[in-house]
Amino acid sequence: MSLQSMRRSNVPLHVEVASLLRSRILSGDLKSGEKLPSLAELAQTFGVTSLTVRQAMNTLDAEGLIERASGRGTFVKHVELKPRRVFSVTSDMSQLLGGDMPLEVVLSTDTAFEDDIMVDGVAFKRLKRRHELGGQPFCILDVHLKKDIYDSAPEQFDRELIVLAFKDLGIDLGSATQTVALASADLEMAEGLQVEVNSPVFKVVRKVKDKDGQLIYFGDLIYPGDALEFRIDFLG
Repeated sequence: MSLQSMRRSNVPLHVEVASLLRSRILSGDLKSGEKLPSLAELAQTFGVTSLTVRQAMNTLDAEGLIERASGRGTFVKHVELKPRRVFSVTSDMSQLLGGDMPLEVVLSTDTAFEDDIMVDGVAFKRLKRRHELGGQPFCILDVHLKKDIYDSAPEQFDRELIVLAFKDLGIDLGSATQTVALASADLEMAEGLQVEVNSPVFKVVRKVKDKDGQLIYFGDLIYPGDALEFRIDFLG
């Protein structure tokens, strides 16, 4: 991945680097007091020069987001994270299965992860995949599926939408929650969705439980900013 190939037109590279790091700080992804990688490491990560990274760091320093400690490195300063107002709505479970217009997608799945993730003593299989619609990237996913469920039909889960595979296999879903927030595309998102870095994306955090209330599937789904539209019907 190289920032050079995914940068927004007419936006200086150091501005893009500063935007990427700023987003991670203001979202809480980079925690207060956390030490940042060295200039050389960041330059290698973004595929830019150390001078470009230094310019970006100067911007973040001036904004009060980082602090430099001589001989120790650069650290994230304490930042008051902006609270978000949450609108809670309920929906029929069918919306999780695609609603009135089920997606026709092409799946590409990477299951090459050596270690399972353990959550409350339960093993989960990690799946990184991309959904395409009409030959274009529609969504990238980093999800975790209960290991014994995945092992029961690995080929099916590798080629189908997970929630549709649940339905085909007769796995009854008890409940599901998901939050949707506007974010900006980092390098991995930009490459996966074929959009410009720092362009708007929707980040969906999804959790699905079975009839017994046990977590069986959770993950992050990232959509391009122009891919989704939400409607809420308020009843008087």
